[in-house]
Amino acid sequence: MIARTPRERELYESRLKMERDEAARLELAMAEGVAKGRAEGRVEGRTEGRVEGAYAGRIQILQQLLGLPESSPQDLAAMGIEKMSELAERLQAQLRARR
Repeated sequence: MIARTPRERELYESRLKMERDEAARLELAMAEGVAKGRAEGRVEGRTEGRVEGAYAGRIQILQQLLGLPESSPQDLAAMGIEKMSELAERLQAQLRARR
C-alpha cells in the first residue's frame, strides 16, 4: 500500500506489525501445545507399557505354574490391558482351584 500521508503509512505499518506479532504468538502457542502433547503422550505410553509388561509377566508365570503353553509377549500385547487383566484373573482363579 502506498500511503497518502505519513500518518496513514504509520497506521498501516502498526496494524501490519500487530498482525504479524499475533501470527507469531499463535504459531508459538501451537508449537508449545504440540510439544506438551507429545511429552504427555510419551509419559502415558511408558506408563501403559509398564502396566502391559506387568500383566504379561504375571500371565506367563501363571501359565507356567498351571503347565499351560506360554503366550508370546506379542500375542499378549495385542490383547490390550483390559483383556490381559481378565486373562490374568482367570488364570489366578484356576491356580487357586488347584490348591
